[in-house]
Amino acid sequence: MTMVKTKHQFVMTDDYIAEAQRLSIAQNKTLKLFYQTWWVWWLPRPVILGFVLYLLLNHAESSAALFGFLLIFHFAAEWLGRRNLAKARNRVRTKNTTSTVTMSEKGVELDGANGSSQIKWAAMLSPAIYPSGVLIKFSRFAMVWLPDKALIEGSAADVRQLLADNVIDGKPV
Repeated sequence: MTMVKTKHQFVMTDDYIAEAQRLSIAQNKTLKLFYQTWWVWWLPRPVILGFVLYLLLNHAESSAALFGFLLIFHFAAEWLGRRNLAKARNRVRTKNTTSTVTMSEKGVELDGANGSSQIKWAAMLSPAIYPSGVLIKFSRFAMVWLPDKALIEGSAADVRQLLADNVIDGKPV
């Protein structure tokens, strides 16, 4: 019996952190709706603008001003949301450090700037499998993005096979 082992090694660059954040948000339906669904932000804007024009044509300037303020607030809220995501990326303590993730039949070993740990397969949630890598989940909020281009040992097929064999209900995205 051969033991399959894969190893990813990556630097926590701005690009890596942004991609991991994007994929993590995509796993949460509410966050995905607010941060990654364009029509949530753009559909109300023409409606609000229509109310402003309607109220101005009917000489209800104070109500039009209220809806105008609401429209400005709507744009500001989107900008603040993007700003907060960028601030969260800047607060990553392990930024510009190298992390190594090793997967085998025993589990997943993480080695990085904050130390190392080993997680058994039974403790993991179903991974999200993408064409360019996998997002392994340790809890609803703790996830690690493993891009295929960061593999230094094993293959992408080995990674997916290990996940399919060891994580209960592992379903590709």
